[in-house]
Amino acid sequence: DGGVGAAAALGVKFYNKNNKQFIPVGKNLIDIAKIDTTSLDSRINNVEIIAMCDIDNPLCGENGASAVFGPQKGASVEDVAILDRGLMNLAEIIKRDIGKDILNREGAGAAGGMGAGVVAFFNAKLQSGIDTILNAVSFEESLRGCDMVITGEGKIDGQSARGKVVAGVAMLAQKSNVPTIALVGDIADDAYLMYEKGVSAIFSINRVAVPYSEAKLRAKDDMKHTVRTILNFYKLSNAMGSAL
Repeated sequence: DGGVGAAAALGVKFYNKNNKQFIPVGKNLIDIAKIDTTSLDSRINNVEIIAMCDIDNPLCGENGASAVFGPQKGASVEDVAILDRGLMNLAEIIKRDIGKDILNREGAGAAGGMGAGVVAFFNAKLQSGIDTILNAVSFEESLRGCDMVITGEGKIDGQSARGKVVAGVAMLAQKSNVPTIALVGDIADDAYLMYEKGVSAIFSINRVAVPYSEAKLRAKDDMKHTVRTILNFYKLSNAMGSAL
């Protein structure tokens, strides 16, 4: 919803073309004709807000919030079109009434457009979530003396390369010449894009072709056995290297 729900809860007022106030949701973002921020909770002005994003998608378009994430949440083709037009309208009204151009900002499409909303309504800063966390835990220092990094996520695909955990970990590990292994549940056809981000290899823990209802019951053991396979192969590769 572009963050309009949070904004309304904190005092921002939205009006339609008949100058009637309403609280917008995804399906009626297109009806926003005016935004008034004069009643925004004054406490917002006294705090620094940093929004951590795990993707860098813009607000609208083929890589925007609606097109990329809408279908994942059950939106139909028609729903995506409605949501995208609504977010485009929201961006235009924000630029006119608030003076902030958030349409093509990296991360604006995060969390259904919440990235754009926190910037526009709360003067927040957007920054990479994984970069922030890796910095907080001194990840680069932890890489010293490491032979390998094992990380992972539920499904790895091309979208994972746009700022998610595996990409952030791999890129930082690559700087220290440490290989990164991604341990995942599902490997999409475009997962190869992750190799460009520094991932050395990708392994799925799904060892047997069974329905999800059965797979989830054996996931813990499957992960354990997959890690054992990785380490056995690593041991073998080291032995072959020594022999050569």
